Amino acid sequence: MKIGSFMPLNSVWGPAIKQLRDEFPQHAWLEGLKPESSEIGSLDAMIAGRIPLEVFERAHSLKTLFQPFTGVNHLPASLLLERNVEVYNVHSNAFDVAERALAMTLAFYGRLIEYHNDLRNEIWHGFWVNRGAEDNWDSIYGKTCAILGTGAIGVALAKLLKAFDCTVYGWRKSSTATVPEHFDAIFPTMREAIDAAEIVFIALPATAETEGLFSKEILAGMKGKFLVNVGRGSIVNEEGLYEALKNGILKGAAIDTWYTYPKTGVIGAPSRYPIHTLSNVILSPHVGGSTNQATRRAVDDTLKNIRAFLRTGKGIWRADLSRMY
Repeated sequence: MKIGSFMPLNSVWGPAIKQLRDEFPQHAWLEGLKPESSEIGSLDAMIAGRIPLEVFERAHSLKTLFQPFTGVNHLPASLLLERNVEVYNVHSNAFDVAERALAMTLAFYGRLIEYHNDLRNEIWHGFWVNRGAEDNWDSIYGKTCAILGTGAIGVALAKLLKAFDCTVYGWRKSSTATVPEHFDAIFPTMREAIDAAEIVFIALPATAETEGLFSKEILAGMKGKFLVNVGRGSIVNEEGLYEALKNGILKGAAIDTWYTYPKTGVIGAPSRYPIHTLSNVILSPHVGGSTNQATRRAVDDTLKNIRAFLRTGKGIWRADLSRMY
């Protein structure tokens, strides 16, 4: 089998590929491939992150794709399904994304960014300058939360929220009688989960079913609630989110997954609407799972997928491209 890696050589992937080469010398290992590499058409398997569509179009012999992260909405699903390409992903950053969701929530309720920016400008708040209750911040202790999506991220987040004695409700697309650990209850409808909570977390994948799930109408009915999105931007109507925040319907929002990303370089607004200019928004540039720890786990878990596949013909974590997760 010819296996090509598009992962950077001068990184943790160099030693990782060496391990695989030593363990499975009967296979051909190609490293440091680029989208223009001539070997693409003869590859049986690829280890790749985000690569251009034309790479997949040229990979006529491809049977298996290993990717070192969770989301598959960037993949040409119809092409891969047509060619019967199996895709294996990992879920190594679930805790890190949950931690980011909680951190952004604490930053908002604790007014951390506001106080930080003011003190940088030598402006004080609070008791020491004889300010009153207008300078208090809020604890999330005992608040009622809804987590939409009860997969690995949702369960990790529920566990973290329990440290604050929060009541945690959940909602998921698939119906089952089982209530996951750390959840108080699972509601049968998303509307019920939202209505019951002050803080609403989105931890759903991007699929055809979840696109636009938070419509303008739903957002307009979320008076006084705080919305946290660590799922995907496509789940929440972009204009509706901006209007709900600007008009004070939503108490606020913390957003790590966006609508527009820079095509080149590092400069660009995260939305077609000026959401990033509003004072009731905590901004994060889609880095929820980008920790050093998660990166290491992702490499390790990808190696587990590859080892299992080469030994048994099946990896451990297979993505369902028909459902896009």
